[in-house]
Amino acid sequence: MLFLKGPQSISHNQNPMTKTTLLITLLAFSLTYCRSQPTMEAARDISTTSGKQDAINKFWKWFQTNEKKLRGFERNPDKILGEVLDNAKQIENGLAIEFEPPNNNIVNVTISADGDRNLFPIVKQIVEKAPKIQGWNFIAFRQRMPADKLKTMVLKVQDHELSPAKMKFFPIVSGDSLDIIVYINQVTEKNFNQMAYAMLTLMDNILGEYDCVTKVRSYDLQKMPTKKEELDGLQPLLDLTAYVDRFHQSKHH
Repeated sequence: MLFLKGPQSISHNQNPMTKTTLLITLLAFSLTYCRSQPTMEAARDISTTSGKQDAINKFWKWFQTNEKKLRGFERNPDKILGEVLDNAKQIENGLAIEFEPPNNNIVNVTISADGDRNLFPIVKQIVEKAPKIQGWNFIAFRQRMPADKLKTMVLKVQDHELSPAKMKFFPIVSGDSLDIIVYINQVTEKNFNQMAYAMLTLMDNILGEYDCVTKVRSYDLQKMPTKKEELDGLQPLLDLTAYVDRFHQSKHH
């Protein structure tokens, strides 16, 4: 059985939700440092934290200065959102930012770690530092898709269409950890990578980015069984959110 260890290992460059969205994943560089003395390490951590906070403050100051121009992003989304990401990368590489068209004169802006668990703390810090700007709403992490939209959602992968309403899952509980096997009809050895990416994209939408990464240890993708006795042991994928929430609530009782 192949487990995909953590959705953060696969970059989410597309979001199937109906949004006007530009997702640009910025390359991250791995830097290796020689750990010498604890005092030097602590001093570097303080310096790094201070530098991040300065970069966050600078980003929001730029955003406020340019918010009227940014509000017109639909006229030239590539250019406008590219500018936003150019400024965001001064905080951290690898962030993704999504703008939704105005709804009741409010633009929702999602700051995303693009599924990278290591970036979760900085995403929280960015949104916590967000200024109050009339007509703007800043959100940390991609949120769960509403249940009514999920029922009719269709994700196209090459010549196939994936519908959560037609998919199933099987949970594997190991102590306090939860693994999920997802079953679809269309998966083959040839298209497994594409289908696995699509499946994780669905998980992102079903559970929301934060819960997708933190509440499920790993995901596996399998072909839908044909025998009735095997099918009877599976659960509808549309019930996954409720199952995951119940599982984690039970851990605290």
